[in-house]
Amino acid sequence: MDILTADAALVLARRHWNIRGEIEALPSYADQNFRIRGEDGDYVLKVAHPSWSRADIELENQAMITLAAREPGLGVPRVQMAEGGEHLLALPVDGQSCLVRMLSYVPGATYAESIDALDASQRSVLHASLGQAVGRLTRGLRDFEHPAADRQHDWNLMRLPTLMSELRHISDTSLHDIVDQHAGAFCAALPQWRAELPVTVLHNDANDLNVIVADANGGGKQVGAVIDFGDMCTSFRLADLAIACTYAMQHEADPVACAQRIVGGYLAELPLRRAELEQLHGFILARLCHSVLMATRSHREQPDNPFVLVSQQGVRELLRQLAGTERDVIVRPFLEVHHD
Repeated sequence: MDILTADAALVLARRHWNIRGEIEALPSYADQNFRIRGEDGDYVLKVAHPSWSRADIELENQAMITLAAREPGLGVPRVQMAEGGEHLLALPVDGQSCLVRMLSYVPGATYAESIDALDASQRSVLHASLGQAVGRLTRGLRDFEHPAADRQHDWNLMRLPTLMSELRHISDTSLHDIVDQHAGAFCAALPQWRAELPVTVLHNDANDLNVIVADANGGGKQVGAVIDFGDMCTSFRLADLAIACTYAMQHEADPVACAQRIVGGYLAELPLRRAELEQLHGFILARLCHSVLMATRSHREQPDNPFVLVSQQGVRELLRQLAGTERDVIVRPFLEVHHD
């Protein structure tokens, strides 16, 4: 992909969105992103890598547009319409057609950057706030449909069976056995769960780098926004809650109490069925196993890349800890409440 200069990006912003200001390139794995500090706010011009299909990016944009309308209190990037009313443009970049869009810039620090500086009471408030935000996220996408949401995404928990062949490459015997047991149990239950548990379009990636923290009224911190819709897919409704718990719990000495506060915040926004709550523990374990297997595959394919294992210490520690707890330990306080 040819490199677009900041000056050329600013020309595109002025020409197609009538946005002017100071511009700087932002780090990105494959795409090109530019922050523009405009007179009426800050924006991000996003130039997609050619590997992204138009349908994939339209899925993200339509989801953000839907959430802005249905859940205005939930912070997500706002899609900016071009001068002609389009939300996505195919523009020439050094002779190559690239998909380009403009989003509002979401200010604030990530959850991962913020959590360690908070005391116990502030953490508790942030945990509940995270649950509320993810509940609104799931609620806002209820009945949302888009053809690209049915894509076969590697991080969809429904695709965990496709990773089970990586088990033989886990050299740590005790870790191998834990993943074999819990990922295997999840895969065995998939046919029944597909028939019984609600399935919907999900954000699918409310991790500690995609959750943005802002100042709360009266002091303290709360979740201000959820960003990065690149992993969206159709999967179990329960998965977004499980994913949020999985990443937040890794920052805590008492991960169960953390997850309980997240669940409480989530249920205040979106009640779940009892059958879903009963499977939350298994879904969290499955997501942790999914991470281990994905990292195992990446390390096997890129043995000299140290970054593919950078987050695995926390993942594996939490997996070992939760594997030894009772299945209802997180949701026990909520099971007596009727969920529909």
